[in-house]
Amino acid sequence: MSYRKDQGRYARMAAFWALLSLMAYGCFHGGGLSDLVDGWLGASNQVFVDPFPILKTLKTSTLIALGVLAAIALIIHGILNSPKIADTLIDTEAELMKVTWPSWGEAWAGTVAVTVMVVLLFVFLTLADLGLTKVMLMLMGGA
Repeated sequence: MSYRKDQGRYARMAAFWALLSLMAYGCFHGGGLSDLVDGWLGASNQVFVDPFPILKTLKTSTLIALGVLAAIALIIHGILNSPKIADTLIDTEAELMKVTWPSWGEAWAGTVAVTVMVVLLFVFLTLADLGLTKVMLMLMGGA
């Protein structure tokens, strides 16, 4: 199926940034790729800029992790623009446009109703459990 460039734009963009964010977290969060490469390089890990925004310091290990992240971004972009996946994301966005979303008032009323029912069921099941425990203790002679 051929598609125009703007079809499924938001779904493809959301998928790209979500996947890239996960990969960036894996590259730069404590114990991630940057720290792993930092351990491998040891003393030869040259510091270029200290302090560096967001990444704290710009070192050789950070640049390697950024290069890997850029390569992953290109791979993700290619995968998400492959015909099969692009068609799936386009269809997903088209279906989401057809959904009738609830208003904030309806969402709040539903949340309150569910919360009240959960609390009522909690109280009922707790009382039933305590009552049945007492009955079992009386029948078994433990009371």
